[in-house]
Amino acid sequence: MWIKLSTANAWVVTLVMIAGCSSSGESPTKSVDAAPAVAEKTGTTTPEPIRVQPDAAPPVTPVDPAKQPPNVLPATVVNPMPVESVATKVAATEATPALPGAHQAVYNVPQPVVDEMIRRNGKVFDGWPKPQAALLITGEQWGYFEPCGCAGLENQKGGMSRRYTFLKQLREQGWNITPIDVGGMIKRFGRQQEIKFQVSIEALRQMGYRAIGWGPGELRLSTGEVVAAIAEPDGSPCRFVSANVSLFGADSGLTPKYTIIEQGGRKIGVTSVLADSLHAQINNSDLTFTPAEQALTAIVPELKTKADVLVLLSHGTPDETRKLAAKFPDFRFVVTAGGADEPRFEPEQITGPNQILIDVGHKAMYGVVLGLYDDPQTPVRYQRLPFDARFADSTEMHKLKSSYQLQLQQVGWQGLGIEPKPHPRAADAKDPLGQFVGSEKCGECHSTAFEIWKNTPHAHGTETLVKLDPVRHFDAECVSCHVTGWSPQEFFPYISGFLSLEKTPHLVSIGCENCHGPGAAHVAAENGDGGGPVNPLRPNAGGGNRDKLRESMRVPLGTKANNVCSKCHDLDNSPAFELMKYWERIVHKGKD
Repeated sequence: MWIKLSTANAWVVTLVMIAGCSSSGESPTKSVDAAPAVAEKTGTTTPEPIRVQPDAAPPVTPVDPAKQPPNVLPATVVNPMPVESVATKVAATEATPALPGAHQAVYNVPQPVVDEMIRRNGKVFDGWPKPQAALLITGEQWGYFEPCGCAGLENQKGGMSRRYTFLKQLREQGWNITPIDVGGMIKRFGRQQEIKFQVSIEALRQMGYRAIGWGPGELRLSTGEVVAAIAEPDGSPCRFVSANVSLFGADSGLTPKYTIIEQGGRKIGVTSVLADSLHAQINNSDLTFTPAEQALTAIVPELKTKADVLVLLSHGTPDETRKLAAKFPDFRFVVTAGGADEPRFEPEQITGPNQILIDVGHKAMYGVVLGLYDDPQTPVRYQRLPFDARFADSTEMHKLKSSYQLQLQQVGWQGLGIEPKPHPRAADAKDPLGQFVGSEKCGECHSTAFEIWKNTPHAHGTETLVKLDPVRHFDAECVSCHVTGWSPQEFFPYISGFLSLEKTPHLVSIGCENCHGPGAAHVAAENGDGGGPVNPLRPNAGGGNRDKLRESMRVPLGTKANNVCSKCHDLDNSPAFELMKYWERIVHKGKD
């Protein structure tokens, strides 16, 4: 996108952030024209073409993965079935060199992989000359430090590692690019989220982020942990900026109200505010909130004396952002969170011809790049950028990921606040209806189905975590769908569910009971032991009746099966999931 701005005097750009609240092909490049723009500094009106080019706690010390203790699976686990991927579909030819100007690929990515990413997601920076200065705008990471990889990393977007490589490549080509983030780095809460927040902040430091806004997830964490994580080791000003959120009181000065970034001969001012609708959702007495409009009213006059162009980054909903932008027409660019999953191909024009709305999307799968030029005809260009497999993984981010996983291992489930809970079928912790026995026990009667299962990827689900680099079998967010006996969407084990490779080797795998339910009562009933009492809260779950128990273990194809499978085969981990197609790969029926 090319946008006409004032060329009088020196360039000074101000960015203001307001904090509030997959896998698809893209369309070809297109252009649109916009109404004339008003040059903020001079007040003159000039024709402005807008051409849009879519994409056709303390600092963490990295830990040497070699120092991690060895992880050995029980001898019963064999190699998993091979998984087809883009990398195996295309011939791995020579690595693609960094391209001057076009920036289509980076280090050691086979050209066929790059070509496939371009086919799926379009070219980036096509026809761009090197800008005088550039901004990478990201946000709403929501804890997705990296794609899960279950559907094949080449089929998923996002990840700190790709983002790091992208920035490193452009800087090596001489780009003055500064990344900023609208906030929303985590979405849940708890000790694991605190650790993830720490690691994410260190990643942003290493990538050279200069300004970060608050999202609601970060502010729900322990304020002490947050302050420790955001403090700069060298004593430099905090990267988090906010006009209307204060930690430990309005006069604490822990975070500045705004910051000025000097880049490419220009000055960029950044501030952030938290959308008013989110204040009541954050129950934290250590925080002081000011209404967004009141906060901006206080700082905009000061910003206008230091900037020719004001930019508003919003973590509020798009509607909240539009309303706020209408009250502050001095903002030329308005960037919002809370919008669609993916950024728009072009920014939305709002509040007259001089304001545009930019959406960053969700899960940090994309970034938005603004290129700034000393060119009266095309002073600004816009690019929505997919972080896909054309960008290689980085050693630096790999060290941080390894450090993160090692911290999870050292803290353990209890240290993370993860405690086993009774299964929904169970009346209490000792109820056989909620006890897991392992797939080997199922195979004693269902030997044919068991032999089929052993040759499916389900039987090797835990092994995939152990073989990853870094390993993931101490990460509750991965383990929950890769072992037997966990709640897949709530990230905790059921009583008698998987605890570790050593303590519960019979539950290593995505076993029969993940789909059919805990089997202890069913096994007992088949052995003539009664199967335990009927749960009065769930009489249809069986107990005390062999036929009822058999019926409760069945998962008929249709709605019930789809509901069970989709707990793990969701849009994040298995976007191409279709029940009947997947069922064909694992067909197994009944008792021998």
